[in-house]
Amino acid sequence: MSEQLMLSSFSTKTISMDESSKGFRPWNNNVFDWEVGYQGYYREEGKHEGYVDFHVLAEIREALVKVRKDNKTYRKIEVPGYKLIITQKMALTGREWESYVVFEEAFPKEQFRKAFDVFRREVLNIQGWIKIAESRARLMPDKGEVFECVFCGWVTDTWTDDILCEGCGKRYWSDKLWAGLGDTKAQHMRNQMNNQR
Repeated sequence: MSEQLMLSSFSTKTISMDESSKGFRPWNNNVFDWEVGYQGYYREEGKHEGYVDFHVLAEIREALVKVRKDNKTYRKIEVPGYKLIITQKMALTGREWESYVVFEEAFPKEQFRKAFDVFRREVLNIQGWIKIAESRARLMPDKGEVFECVFCGWVTDTWTDDILCEGCGKRYWSDKLWAGLGDTKAQHMRNQMNNQR
């Protein structure tokens, strides 16, 4: 990043124009971003079916963020910092783009490293969304899916008695596998799996 004034300089109205315009970059600058476009597939019985286009933008921006002044009061003040914002746009085939904020978190300026760590975590989450969408776009148009995860929508064209969802990590066992465990052990395992949800 190039040399610039603290964000607090822009929030106070007491500095001179000469001082505020030296090396001027307006606050709310984009510090770091990552964007990706990908395609999925949507199917709802008896309703619209088709490809879905996605565009996701993850960015860290300079911003004035609210923090608690001290632990004794609940009063908040604005301080220079950063905002991590994840925005997703999507459009079903032949329809208008819809845009919405998926994730937003504010960090004071001392927590830039934490903001960047959360940014990296969210980029990994987005890569999981892409894996789910790509599985749907590849298999669903030709009705090639054999299994669909009820939690995240990931699909596969292979069947096994023990399926581990690549989208959300949930594990699915077939009736054959449950039957081989015996009644008490099977019930115990079902309870454990239900508690994980």
